Amino acid sequence: MEHTLAGRDHYIADNNSNAHFAYSFLPGMLFVALLCLISLLSYLTGADLGWLGIKPRSFFGLIGIVTSPLIHGDLLHLLSNSFPLVLLSGFILFLHRKVAVRVIVLVYVLSGILTWLIGRPSFHIGASGVVYGLAGFLLFNGFLRHNRSAMAVSMAILFLYSGLFYGLLPTEERISWEGHIAGFVAGLVAALVYGEGAMGKKPAPTYIEPNVVQRHVSNTMGANYRHMHINYKVLEPEKDKSHFYTLNTTTGNAMAPTNAALVSSIRRRTERATHER
Repeated sequence: MEHTLAGRDHYIADNNSNAHFAYSFLPGMLFVALLCLISLLSYLTGADLGWLGIKPRSFFGLIGIVTSPLIHGDLLHLLSNSFPLVLLSGFILFLHRKVAVRVIVLVYVLSGILTWLIGRPSFHIGASGVVYGLAGFLLFNGFLRHNRSAMAVSMAILFLYSGLFYGLLPTEERISWEGHIAGFVAGLVAALVYGEGAMGKKPAPTYIEPNVVQRHVSNTMGANYRHMHINYKVLEPEKDKSHFYTLNTTTGNAMAPTNAALVSSIRRRTERATHER
């Protein structure tokens, strides 16, 4: 019966984990759907939304910190950012669920602010800065944690986005390499601020909770291999009161505690000799 319940619990845990992994990519897909909708409306109406981008060191250009990742120049620009947004945001939401929202918000806002500070005097549009920020967080967090699983994610990011560092160079005039650098730096800041295990924190020790049944092995040799099921219960300490348990070898269960006092063998022999005299 115990094995059946354990297997059922393991099956439920696996299903929950798989469901959470699938749902982790849903926010990124919804965000990309919003980008597609904005691009479609812009194409159908012929509206030029480039003025909603980031205009560095311009007071009006500050609005682009919020709106610039939503605007893209053409279909190729949109498609180049769509898949990385879904993939990277999904991994962050799955692997770092406790800090994922704060990481994404920090990368989104800080990448825009840094682009506004260091960018050329032109309108910077597109979600490339956010993509570089998310990739930078996963990359730097792996090195900061000194953890094998986190390092594996970092290596996967480097493998999938081998051209990541190429976009940091001023290769083409139409490409906002300043936005890429700003996003990459924002990812580093997010890894330093919210990176799990960056400071080498040790997990808190776990203690036995009251009224928890623990399974103990009384003997691991031969046919007498038995299990004792002991129910631990936290009680108030009592002075001058002794308790002991009696093991029933037939059932393998521990009997209820008694209040019988323990008497040493020396004392028993002394009392017996006194009585015989």
